[in-house]
Amino acid sequence: MSIVQQVLSLPDIEEVFTYANKKLAEQEPNEQERMFKSWSAKWRREALEHYLKLGWSFIARDENKNTIGFFLGQPFLFFRGQTQTLWVEHIEADYDEVKHQLVDTAVRIAREKHLQRVLFANSEVLRQGLKNWNPEPLESDILVVKTTKG
Repeated sequence: MSIVQQVLSLPDIEEVFTYANKKLAEQEPNEQERMFKSWSAKWRREALEHYLKLGWSFIARDENKNTIGFFLGQPFLFFRGQTQTLWVEHIEADYDEVKHQLVDTAVRIAREKHLQRVLFANSEVLRQGLKNWNPEPLESDILVVKTTKG
């Protein structure tokens, strides 16, 4: 499968929102429960408006230009004494392979932009995708990848 990744921007909101809603519908068949979950989802519309303006979020598409994954990220300053950290708020994908490629993109972009750390919400799938980057637990629900030496 050929995967193309691009930076997300504001015109992509509908595409990401529709994709994330479709993924939620696959996980939660009850419409009312789905609605409640969407209100607090990391990809709710106001969150997308925030993240997509920043230029640190990416989308993955297949060879037919169908969305197959995305991540929402933002940099922040002076977390635990580090100059810059990339926070990856949410990763969603059709396949583990796509999630792993999105993880790889987040770490490589952070390294390229001289950020010192990338923080990821902890999950077994992400732990496997981060294996090559030697993640360390920050808390029970956050993994840290160092992007600089030291």
